[in-house]
Amino acid sequence: MAKGSTYMRGLCIILNFLLMIFGVILLLFGIVVNSVKAAPVQDWTPQVVLLSVGFGLATFLLSVLGVYGAYREQVLPLLLYSVFMAIKFTVLMVLAIIATLAQPQMEKMIEQSFRRMTSLYNVDEVFQRELNKLQKEAQCCGLNHYTDWKNETPPSCRCSLVNSEREEKCVIATAPNFEWIRNPHSEPPSEQYYVYTKKCGPILIEYAKNGWRILLGILFTLATIEVAAVVAALLLWYKLHTRSPGTSLSEDNNSRMKYELQPEKRL
Repeated sequence: MAKGSTYMRGLCIILNFLLMIFGVILLLFGIVVNSVKAAPVQDWTPQVVLLSVGFGLATFLLSVLGVYGAYREQVLPLLLYSVFMAIKFTVLMVLAIIATLAQPQMEKMIEQSFRRMTSLYNVDEVFQRELNKLQKEAQCCGLNHYTDWKNETPPSCRCSLVNSEREEKCVIATAPNFEWIRNPHSEPPSEQYYVYTKKCGPILIEYAKNGWRILLGILFTLATIEVAAVVAALLLWYKLHTRSPGTSLSEDNNSRMKYELQPEKRL
């Protein structure tokens, strides 16, 4: 094998190790997204998980085949690797383009799910807990309005600002008097407090958009590396396929690789 083929072999192995890493990243991304049980994103979570886990697993397995074919200098594994990787690249690009075009629809889907919620106390506990954390950190309350919590606004919505900032970013809300509800002759509700006027819905949508952008960035970077890996594998396959059977690999005293013609055997 010529010196150029040695370089091509090393390049093919390195590129496939990179593809292995990206395959693992896609698998982990799918696992993380699947662990998010938030109600507003459950409509599109299965598609994202299927896309990331499926392509992550396929990328990892094909990269193993590519490393094996390049390391062992096997023509058939390299050819199979190139064919299947080219098919995967085509499917990947088509789905990535579709996902890019579908991003506005994803945003509308999340917004519609926000509007369908009658009360945030009706959603699952995991989403409530994460939303309470967001409300405290981002100083927001509710998805569309603080009234999404109806008359039982959680402590995370309570405004902790003072003076002019409180007047600008907070609004007065009234706590329900359950004794007055049970007994109309008692005192009407009188406890008042400040809550944040900022909506948490746009923040959640921005988080979803950022996650979508990360996924698309991984997919397009993966596609670029796949093109380089397929080209390297095909060039290595061509050199191995066209290698003369009358040559063998030898190494001289200066550790330089060269071709050495073998003498013909006489019958």
